[in-house]
Amino acid sequence: MRSQVIVALSVLALLSACRGKSEPPSPTPTPSSAPTATATPVAAALEQLPNDKAGHLIARAIDAAGGWKQWESHRDVSLISTLSIFDRIGSVVSETILLQRSPLHEGLRTRVESIGLDDEVSLGFDEGNAWMMRDGKAITDALSMAFLRFNAVSSHYWFGLPFILAESPVRLSYLGSEAADGRQWEKVRVDFPDRDNAPADWMVLYVDADSGLLGRVLGHVTVEFLRHPLWLAKLREYREWGGLKKERRRTIFPADENGNIIGTMAAEQLVEHVHFDNGFPPSMFTKPLAAGGGSPAA
Repeated sequence: MRSQVIVALSVLALLSACRGKSEPPSPTPTPSSAPTATATPVAAALEQLPNDKAGHLIARAIDAAGGWKQWESHRDVSLISTLSIFDRIGSVVSETILLQRSPLHEGLRTRVESIGLDDEVSLGFDEGNAWMMRDGKAITDALSMAFLRFNAVSSHYWFGLPFILAESPVRLSYLGSEAADGRQWEKVRVDFPDRDNAPADWMVLYVDADSGLLGRVLGHVTVEFLRHPLWLAKLREYREWGGLKKERRRTIFPADENGNIIGTMAAEQLVEHVHFDNGFPPSMFTKPLAAGGGSPAA
């Protein structure tokens, strides 16, 4: 039986081929020092954020999602992620279910394991270096790893937003406000200097002007199996887990450079069974000996 992961990779390539090959230009950021009458001082714990409109908006989003102290109090997280991929008429053509475990506050360090596959699949990041095992054997081909690698990195960053922006070497720019879906959004662009270990080349975060929560994310993604680069995620069904407010559902659409949806829903990710502070041993994320890593002592 072919792995669901490989099926998902093939389906994504087919879907994206139908959505166009051109790469629209990046939006031009408004200077992040744009004055604002409602800006509030950035808390001492968030001094790594810029002291400007973009930094103030991310600080507000952090506060709305539970606050920095609550985020900082958790050491790790485990969750179940279900990623469904749809065709152009709305039928599910692939479903990938993964158990994801991540230490928090340690950058890109995470591990995902398959659920429901005939051949067990696991993938992890050991200090940013990816490794993958299938049925106990190392997988080193980059194309075979591409889909699962992207899924793992994206889920890790998605769950960490907006808190992770105060812990990562990113650049923030204020892009102004916009009305959509009956709401007023304040937009912050995020540029990732280390694109190899980031979920996108850049993102635009839409902060709800009323609640302060993130409601939309526009991402510019360049990976092997996607020809269309721009995708808009809507963050829905916020839940409280461990004192933090996080979206339970993410619906993903192809978009243009202005964040306008230009096609039917391409994917949906459901996050469930979230548990904090599991006490994972560091060895769980170490590259296995069979994949050319670790050590006998480990």
